[in-house]
Amino acid sequence: MGYRIEGFDYLRAIMSIFVVVWHTGGAGHSLINSKTEHLEHVFTVSDFVNFHLLLLAVPTFIFMSIFLYATKPIATTRLRKSLVRGSILLTFWPSVMILYIGGYQAILAMVPDSPVGFIYVVLRAGNTNYYFFSSLMVCLFTAHIFLLLNPRVKLLLFLFSVALLASLPELTRWTRFPQLSAYWSPLNFIAITFAAVLTAQNKDLILRNRRALLALSFFLYVLFSVLEWRFSVGEIFFAGQGYALPIYTRTSLMFAVFALIVIALDPRIKSVGLVKYMATYSLGLYCLHPFLISPARKFVAMIVQNETVSLCASRLLVVLSSYAIAMFLRRYYLRDEVVV
Repeated sequence: MGYRIEGFDYLRAIMSIFVVVWHTGGAGHSLINSKTEHLEHVFTVSDFVNFHLLLLAVPTFIFMSIFLYATKPIATTRLRKSLVRGSILLTFWPSVMILYIGGYQAILAMVPDSPVGFIYVVLRAGNTNYYFFSSLMVCLFTAHIFLLLNPRVKLLLFLFSVALLASLPELTRWTRFPQLSAYWSPLNFIAITFAAVLTAQNKDLILRNRRALLALSFFLYVLFSVLEWRFSVGEIFFAGQGYALPIYTRTSLMFAVFALIVIALDPRIKSVGLVKYMATYSLGLYCLHPFLISPARKFVAMIVQNETVSLCASRLLVVLSSYAIAMFLRRYYLRDEVVV
């Protein structure tokens, strides 16, 4: 099984549910979604849930993955194995999704006509929700190189990466190049990658000073959140994600995730059976739920008329169906590397 932190089971279970909620509409919409009215936006409860809770999922998964990678001995063979598995996931699930939506013609339409086009297709996972796998592969490779450096260089690179992440929204405005702050850009997760490595290598020190670090990370999380809503809202960002605010190009998320990791590292945390089950099939839920959202909505709409109840019921159906299908595929058809 390898290195296991039971607090991470809770994070995997919760964050995989967050992914489903986000992809099924989140906690509603605000003027931040409007190209014509976003300048009149006022921060709402739905903004807090959507941008400060639900969007913790992807950076949290990347942080945990890099943290666990950094706890083991540095080995090129292990990096190669991790990248091969990532390649399998990045090839299999986007291909199945594209076939599911548009058939073989959609696959042919995704064939790039230039090296730059190929890079975009890979980073965006064929314009599917599986861009996480391409970003994770970039982060794993970056973490491997980072692990080979001396402590001072690591610290300097980490500080530079934080400054870069905080600067990317302004660089996006200056260059008029929305890809710099796009949701699928691995640049969003380099600072988190470095933070994960440093956390893994200084775990005992962090646990001894957990209260002070939690207070500091919460303060920085609030500070950067305020700065982001004040200075990182603009029409240029719609091209990257469909919102006037960058989804992941936000330093606040890194400090929020770090706080969650510090809490989860507490050795007193023990995961119960249901949490272990949800954690085990968190990858299966992530991979399968996009296929089930539309069918679940249509099925529930035939039975339930109330919009709010229908939304909650369809989300529950998506989650339960994903778990059941993941168990079935794992047992009879697919390797563990694809669904667990």
